[in-house]
Amino acid sequence: MNVQRATPGLNAGRRSDGSPGRGPSRLGLALRLATGACCAILAAAALPPPARAQPATRGAAPAAAGARPNIVLILADDLGAEAINAYGGEYFTPRIDELARQGVLFTNAHAMPLCTPTRVRLMTGRESAKNYKAFGYLDPKERTIGNVLKDAGYATGIVGKWQLSGNGFDGRVGASPQPAGFDESLLWQEKALDAKGSRYWGPTLSTNGQNRINESGFGPDVQAGFALDFIQRHKDEPFFLYYPMVLTHPPFVPTPDSPGAKDDKTRFAGMVTYMDKLVGQVTDQLKALGLDKNTIVIFTGDNGTAKQILSYQNGYPVRGGKGQATFAGTHVPLIARWPGQLPAGETRAGLFDLMDMLPTLADFAGAPVAAGGIDGVDQAPVMRGETAAARDWIFMHYAPVWIQTPARLVFDDKWKLYGDGRFVAIDGVRATETPVESAPPHSAAAARRAAFQHVLDAMHDGPLDQDRYPMCIGKPSLDPKLPSVRAGCRFSEGAVE
Repeated sequence: MNVQRATPGLNAGRRSDGSPGRGPSRLGLALRLATGACCAILAAAALPPPARAQPATRGAAPAAAGARPNIVLILADDLGAEAINAYGGEYFTPRIDELARQGVLFTNAHAMPLCTPTRVRLMTGRESAKNYKAFGYLDPKERTIGNVLKDAGYATGIVGKWQLSGNGFDGRVGASPQPAGFDESLLWQEKALDAKGSRYWGPTLSTNGQNRINESGFGPDVQAGFALDFIQRHKDEPFFLYYPMVLTHPPFVPTPDSPGAKDDKTRFAGMVTYMDKLVGQVTDQLKALGLDKNTIVIFTGDNGTAKQILSYQNGYPVRGGKGQATFAGTHVPLIARWPGQLPAGETRAGLFDLMDMLPTLADFAGAPVAAGGIDGVDQAPVMRGETAAARDWIFMHYAPVWIQTPARLVFDDKWKLYGDGRFVAIDGVRATETPVESAPPHSAAAARRAAFQHVLDAMHDGPLDQDRYPMCIGKPSLDPKLPSVRAGCRFSEGAVE
């Protein structure tokens, strides 16, 4: 089922500094129609057995080098779907909107509510209960999408934010980029115990493991230069560029294009528009080098927008949900463009878990993925329009061990059941959740709740880790009855962002 998307609103946010403008209305209507149609089908159809969809496996050898596409995966930091104009957002994002017009936009893509859980999930394709151990930590034993594509013959590079080698508090030493499959890297916060410094003005960045404190310059510009140079140097061979941007994570700062921005909202708007500009630089580089028709570009986000930010989407207020296991905390943009290979200007209402990224990219690259080794599902057929959806629900074991409250949850585009028994109706247009205290015995809501309970019971994912404050190890607890890692201590939030 392909749903044609109206052209994104071009009247939204006209200001070059990213100041908020008026959001679009035509796409909002398209999203309403797509959501309504999808929900009607779900209500009418019998629910599939509550078992995880089978992950993609490929037994064939990788495709010939000439047939393999280049892959650019861009991951924005702290950016919910409501921030993008193509999703009905108020901010000025013309280059990402252009990607949407030229590619496929997923209306129901979801990340974990916080950065590290998402990054580990995306890079490994595995359910968090199986391999997530600590904030800022990727187990060095994990096989990542970098490893998969490097082994398939791709030149691999990563630029942006790492924050996976450990958090510096619990003693764990996580993976570094090269063993994780990346030949080249330019990263902020690559090593836990190095001075992380600024990611923005006067950035502290690590080039292939060598840390350097820059006295001037804007970090996103430095990293964008690396991305463009990587593409240039590897234009004659298949390459994979993973671009986990530092934008738009707090602190909210003026950008080179918005020097007069004063308050958080205006600065955030400028940061969104500057991020959009850098996305456009990548697509311009691909076109200039004649690579755009042989390159898949995917843009997405790692979790919801920061809670300080109140945005408007399709005219409705949406409070940023970062860190929370709510719709606003997990709903992220996801747009895929591959000219001539993927449809242009279409939407997909099927659920997309960022855990699905690894098997999807492996499919496009012709790279083998071991059967049973991952939990994500292949979304390439959905992107191509060969099927409407690859999964019926998304399950999350969310225990970030970093300030936020842990939760278990299973959901689709209409309903969500939390592990503590809360059952809510999801309104994707308004980005809200409404408690459902009771439902008629034979209603769609009752059937879905029963099916979701079956999913939770069948997961056997173990208890949620209740530790929340590793930065409080060895410090006085705020609650004498609980250890400091659970109750917290006095600490500076700026030191643990």
